[in-house]
Amino acid sequence: LNKAAKVLGFTQSNITAHLKKIEHELRATLFIRGFDGVKPTEKGQQFYQFTLQTLAQFSQLKQSFQGKLTLLISELLFQFLVTEMKKYCLESTEIIIKRTSDISNAIHHHYYDEVITFEKFKHPDYLLTKTENLPIAFLQSQSIETPDLLPIFINNDEHCPLRAKTLALNYPSENLITVDSLSQILNLVEKGQGIALLPIFLMKDKFKTINNHCDFVKYYGYQHNRV
Repeated sequence: LNKAAKVLGFTQSNITAHLKKIEHELRATLFIRGFDGVKPTEKGQQFYQFTLQTLAQFSQLKQSFQGKLTLLISELLFQFLVTEMKKYCLESTEIIIKRTSDISNAIHHHYYDEVITFEKFKHPDYLLTKTENLPIAFLQSQSIETPDLLPIFINNDEHCPLRAKTLALNYPSENLITVDSLSQILNLVEKGQGIALLPIFLMKDKFKTINNHCDFVKYYGYQHNRV
């Protein structure tokens, strides 16, 4: 309950009061309370599935009223496919940007016409429609001449594929610095305060590759079966 309260921005006592009110309305016990927290009962699991279906139907109804394509996408892929490649029109697309680690949870609570993510997932309402490669390389500021002396930035999102690729190279832990977001990593690298494994499309006039070695990460496109 404490974690749920923090995510929702409420106090734990408020969450507890709301749960008790729901149980009173339903005249059913939804959770078993113990020293190690709360666990859902069988009726609690039924209620949870009902809420997921209700939220998904509401999201679908809202989308049908707006008449726009809804796209769920990670921050990095948004920059690549929407900002750089112009694959989607901002005027006719409602775009929801999430961290890679949050996308799997999002599709269980809302309806989206398309989902583009770095991680494969299984969901009965979505069909995998494409698998593509995003070229990547270690990038540094144009002003840096000795990158070997700089720390390496990684995203704190444990589901970030660039983080996983970097960690797989087994650099000493003291050379790695965890950063909260992609935008912060880009800002730090641009200022010459470190290097990072990043998509090559970001190079332009701000960055350059450390060497000619390039790699890639896969990303996946899904379409809702009602589209």
